[in-house]
Amino acid sequence: MKFFKLLWHYKISLIIFVLVFFLAGYFVTDYFYNANQARYVYIFTAEEEPSFLLEQAYYDKVFEKIDEHNQLAEVDEGLKKISYAKIEYHSMLKTANLTNEGNSYQLSIQKKYFTNLVSSTTGKVNASENRVKNYFNLVLSYAPSKTIFTEVYLMGNVNPWMVASICGGVFFFLIISTLLLYSSLSKKTIQIEDNTLIFTSIFHRKYWKDSLGFTKSVKKMCIVSLLFGCMLICKLIPIPSGFGSLGIGFTFLFFGTICWIYGPICGIFIGFCSDILGYFINPGGIFFFGYTLDAMLAGFMYGVCFYKKRITFANCFIARAFVNLCVNVGLGSIWWKIIYNLDWDSYITYISLTSLPKNILYLLPQSILLFLFFKAISKPLCAFGLIDERVSKNVNLF
Repeated sequence: MKFFKLLWHYKISLIIFVLVFFLAGYFVTDYFYNANQARYVYIFTAEEEPSFLLEQAYYDKVFEKIDEHNQLAEVDEGLKKISYAKIEYHSMLKTANLTNEGNSYQLSIQKKYFTNLVSSTTGKVNASENRVKNYFNLVLSYAPSKTIFTEVYLMGNVNPWMVASICGGVFFFLIISTLLLYSSLSKKTIQIEDNTLIFTSIFHRKYWKDSLGFTKSVKKMCIVSLLFGCMLICKLIPIPSGFGSLGIGFTFLFFGTICWIYGPICGIFIGFCSDILGYFINPGGIFFFGYTLDAMLAGFMYGVCFYKKRITFANCFIARAFVNLCVNVGLGSIWWKIIYNLDWDSYITYISLTSLPKNILYLLPQSILLFLFFKAISKPLCAFGLIDERVSKNVNLF
């Protein structure tokens, strides 16, 4: 009975650690093992042996001719430009293999050089098999003898979901043991009176009354403005994520801090302002009110998780999980579909290959960074009188 009570008490921590190992198994399999071990096989027929396909000089010559053609096409309206994928063929050829049976040839290359792409301008999906086909069809169109394409297929790919499930199951018992060991250590915490500094439930009139307090003080409005300015600076400096046009940044750190100090109503207001003002400051992107709604929902969730609550890693993880999965993947993918009028296949491919992997991959690091950031600024915030001393000393892992 004691074990089950203990298990229930640490249920959030258990779920988090199992999810960590599950995601680790998935991404190590798909982005490391499959990328290097799985191979695309391009099958074609040729009148003469195409050994030149393994020679870098041939590719240099082909793309040099294409570039010359495209330069002429810029001044001659009668010519059409030839587009081609920018593949690192220098390293690709080091692991490429060419085999044959009669006049049928098979060229195999590592999967990592041809991934599914989602266009950042049209939203359409260019499947990896189609990219392999188009790329080598173009390369072989400059071959000295005639070649005919047959098919492209993928071999040696391991199901990452199966490996992820195995990792989660194997480490499940290890996590329970670690949890039991941790729970056996006594740890004192400072008691905080409920419904004064820490609310047991958000469904309390005083909770929402207090969250409106940020509008009643010039000092509070100035602090919100300063933190909001930091948010906008981070918003203007996105970091490429490697998943299409989706970038990453540190805006959520200051966003979460504002919501921690002033609550969900302030979070909704800041989310609205950040999206509107962010667009006018940097109008190169697309303005769509759905994204404004996303920012407002993120602010509301940060406020619910942090304002008048004990700050724990579980809180940080839950807040980021809601923002990453429900807001960014769920609603964000719907807005993308509406903006670019995607068909169902392109919509599902965008979620599974761009939006979902990016948000899952950064879920744990963002949660850890958010917790460490709160831990680091808790004492300075207390020194400036923005949070109570008892709250600043209760930023704990569990």
